[in-house]
Amino acid sequence: MPTANRLNGHEIASFADFARLEAVLGPVGGQMASFDWVFSPKGTDGRPMQMFDRGTGAVDPQVATYWRNHYDITYRLEHNWPALQHDLHGKIHVIVGTADTFHLDNAARRMQAALRHLGDKADVRFLPGKTHFDLYEANGDPDALTKQIAKEMYAIARPAVSRSRS
Repeated sequence: MPTANRLNGHEIASFADFARLEAVLGPVGGQMASFDWVFSPKGTDGRPMQMFDRGTGAVDPQVATYWRNHYDITYRLEHNWPALQHDLHGKIHVIVGTADTFHLDNAARRMQAALRHLGDKADVRFLPGKTHFDLYEANGDPDALTKQIAKEMYAIARPAVSRSRS
């Protein structure tokens, strides 16, 4: 199975590792189960269908298609751009670390490429060496990115005020 988790450039856990942990925690106690509960369609028993078999790793194509069609942002942008473009053109902002703990930088790169192909001017930024957990920290300030984002949003929302406060 592919890796699911990295730290300091080293792969530290796989989906198989998460699946084994969930076998101990039970059917509602782990990260993968939480994704099933949030994103999956209900099975005949009323519980969420599993994206993949925890023992074999086999992916359920019906569930994978459901997840893609309902929650894959890049897929939805690509397939619904004519309807979304008016509201989203130039308004998409994504910031992710190049060492994201859960490899979300890969998904952000795919989104960036898709948006470029669609002709959008999305702001997709990759912060070198940042992970899922230290993304917001800079120069000892744990909220540095939050402050930067707020400042950038304020500059767009209140440009006259922003210029006078600079």
